[in-house]
Amino acid sequence: MKKKTSLVIILLILLMIFLGIKMVFFSDDIFYPKEKITGTGDIKIACVGDSITYGLGVLSNRDKSWTSLLVKELGSDYQTINYGLISRTLLSTGDYPYMNEKLANKFWNGKEDIIIFMLGTNDSKNINWNYNRFEKEYEGLIMKIKKEKSKSKLYIMIPPQIFINNPNREKPNRNNLENGVIPIINKINDSYKFVKVIDLYTLTKDHKEWFPDGIHPNAVGNKKIAVEIAKVIKGNEE
Repeated sequence: MKKKTSLVIILLILLMIFLGIKMVFFSDDIFYPKEKITGTGDIKIACVGDSITYGLGVLSNRDKSWTSLLVKELGSDYQTINYGLISRTLLSTGDYPYMNEKLANKFWNGKEDIIIFMLGTNDSKNINWNYNRFEKEYEGLIMKIKKEKSKSKLYIMIPPQIFINNPNREKPNRNNLENGVIPIINKINDSYKFVKVIDLYTLTKDHKEWFPDGIHPNAVGNKKIAVEIAKVIKGNEE
């Protein structure tokens, strides 16, 4: 009887720990955050994306996220607005579509000079992935940005490598990233002159040590990403 009671207590404790973790990651402050603004410069950069943009890998100090570090790399003339949202997809049929959110509306209403756009990691999950729909919706969204934000420079980013082996249906999938998301982004980049691409996959593919959980970059990874983005932006301004 004592053994059964102890087992029940242990199971209850584990359940409470699990629920506590879920509550942390899905609390309103994290799952539905306000935009994070870094810097005071006149040149404004909108950073649109998922948890990699949000800075989940440096949750304890989001000043170490690449969006914040980007200001340090570019200089005091710049300001970044982090519109990152955890778990979101580009796909309107995904489990958490980005464009359904209030923060997406804030992005559309903003007047930034530069837009850095990165979605696709969560779309790669088998529960979400659809090659043809992703291509159609990605292209449609790029054309909408061009129409509604014609004065903004647009950079689309190829997401970082996914370091998860044998993922379940609800985890980002490396195969779908490499054989679906990346070719589609490259095709769109080749098709439209107003789009510039920033390749984080090539930057990160040999650096598993930057991704402790296989998906989200740590402080070192965020720093490397910020440096790469700044290099591309500076190169296009010369």
